[in-house]
Amino acid sequence: MAELREKYGFPLFTRQNSSVYLGNEKKLIISDVWSFLDYVIKKHNTNKWYLLSLLDQARNFYAAAEEVPLRSKPLLFYYSFLNLAKIILNLEYGYGNNADYIHGIGERNNTSFQTSTITLHSISTPPRIKVATELLRLFNGVTIAANTTINIKSFLKHCVGIHRAYSEIYKQPEIFHKLDNTEFYRNGKTIGIKANIRCTPGNFTSLTNIGYPIALQNDQYILKEEFLTARYNPARQDYYNLSQQFNNRGIWYFIGSNGYTAYISSDPNHRYGTEIIIYNMVFYLGSITRYKPELFDEIFDATEQWLMSEFLTTQPKQFLYLATAKLLGQNVLKAYTSF
Repeated sequence: MAELREKYGFPLFTRQNSSVYLGNEKKLIISDVWSFLDYVIKKHNTNKWYLLSLLDQARNFYAAAEEVPLRSKPLLFYYSFLNLAKIILNLEYGYGNNADYIHGIGERNNTSFQTSTITLHSISTPPRIKVATELLRLFNGVTIAANTTINIKSFLKHCVGIHRAYSEIYKQPEIFHKLDNTEFYRNGKTIGIKANIRCTPGNFTSLTNIGYPIALQNDQYILKEEFLTARYNPARQDYYNLSQQFNNRGIWYFIGSNGYTAYISSDPNHRYGTEIIIYNMVFYLGSITRYKPELFDEIFDATEQWLMSEFLTTQPKQFLYLATAKLLGQNVLKAYTSF
């Protein structure tokens, strides 16, 4: 058995092909994500001036959001992410500046956060581009065929970056179980991922019922995902196939000073990806800020306002870097900072 070289954004961000080729090293370490995206747009060199104008707006809205009071942050973050999403979709699909871009998502506040909903709109054909719906399809391979309404509190449950605060506030058990001592290996034509799982016997039952390939070995719960290739030297397609098999089980992650930390979930409901949860949650909060700012105190009780503060303080930066990694199919880390 030999070590499997970590490249192509493996295992979290691997793609079949790169929209913008930046080499196949295992990670990109950048100090300024906006300047980096400027470089990516210029290197791609399609609809360049349109995309650069979107980038300028995204950068300015984001910078403004970091400086204003909490209640004003969501709308500015959403406008930043909306422009960034348009850039991502254009780098992938080349829709151009003549497309009809709409949100692709709606919300109802229903007087409290716990009863509020968001609705993901069904996908449409160009030139009408439903941004949130298209982003979900690109990032997670999920096509919304009919309008889908979700309780926003339940939707937020899988936001791994604030899950401990969420569990504390709502007095619910934690659903995430960390992947420890992760190994990537090759054995003949088989490539695989192996990791220790921190869980109880009850969690083990829940996780295996969901479909995670976990076994008890020497008093350790071990997750093992393998893929049989057609060759001894795995190609990019093999990395992609294994990563899809792995991620389709349900993997959540966040980026920190030491790289990525990954988890699996024992909750079978509303298993949306990290980036999509952050994007859609910012839309929901931004809609309150835009249309009903006087309801902020009414919709959120005192403890939920702390949760929203945690979310708005930590998760927008996560979206910036994770969305960039998803776009490029490479691990993207921020240099010289902590998250």
